[in-house]
Amino acid sequence: MKRLFVFVIVTIGVVTFVSCRMNQNQVPYLSATLSPYSEELGIVPSYLPKTFVQIETYAKLETGLDDIQIYTGTGKQGETPAYWMNIESSLGSTFVLRGLKKDESLNICRDTIMHKFSGDSAMIVFELIHHLSTNEIQHIWLDGNNNRSEKTIIIPIDQPLKEGKRFPDLIVKQLNDEELSFNDLIGKTVVVNWWQTTCGPCIAEMPGFNKLVEQYKENPHIVFIAIAHNKREHVTRFLENREFNYIQTLANEDAVRLFGDSYPRHVIINSAGKIKYYSGGGSEDKYLEIERIIKSMLE
Repeated sequence: MKRLFVFVIVTIGVVTFVSCRMNQNQVPYLSATLSPYSEELGIVPSYLPKTFVQIETYAKLETGLDDIQIYTGTGKQGETPAYWMNIESSLGSTFVLRGLKKDESLNICRDTIMHKFSGDSAMIVFELIHHLSTNEIQHIWLDGNNNRSEKTIIIPIDQPLKEGKRFPDLIVKQLNDEELSFNDLIGKTVVVNWWQTTCGPCIAEMPGFNKLVEQYKENPHIVFIAIAHNKREHVTRFLENREFNYIQTLANEDAVRLFGDSYPRHVIINSAGKIKYYSGGGSEDKYLEIERIIKSMLE
């Protein structure tokens, strides 16, 4: 139901009538103030390398749901300013870093956030605004049609990377510019890591993944492939200082459509080309879970 509101604007010697329709269901933005962050709060996962990201401020977003907690704030990756988000729910926990678009005229940073979790089977969508002059954070929850909501809405996703589905014929390029086709790997067990050079959990996982590569290096039927959502020069520069022994490849539009914009993601494909395992999020011990799945497939 919509009501018709009439406003009277009085100017010199003139009375003007202006009418507009206001949606009764329109929901206002929620607000919070960024506060200084300290490690005692325990909001940011302890596995994140402190040399990788420095957390400076935080705020808790009102979700309207008891089983989902969302925190956000500002920090730095080296000298580069960044925004962080930590989302904890019954469906899983995810920490992400990202940027917001700056509007110089309004002195704000803002963006619409589409955050996937629970193995990318669900997502929440919200608009986030940081008022730089006041350090105020505003947010508004959105549904699948970008309509405003008073509380967080968990939106189900038709997940292409689902256990039991056939992995698509994805073709990506290696750092030496040679193409790698997943169809050519049918007959082998393929372990895939979707990552980005600025992803803290991705970096935390790498030492464990290197152990897996070493453990199975004599088995020609197991292949470890990393797909980086970065430019070639960024990956090359990153690997000059860190060891990551998966076969390194670069994302393209097909890979981004398949994996999305959250990191890390893990897929294990069996010899028939079907997805045996899929998960999102990462930690130092993630390799133990991957190892368990590989062993079960080899038995």
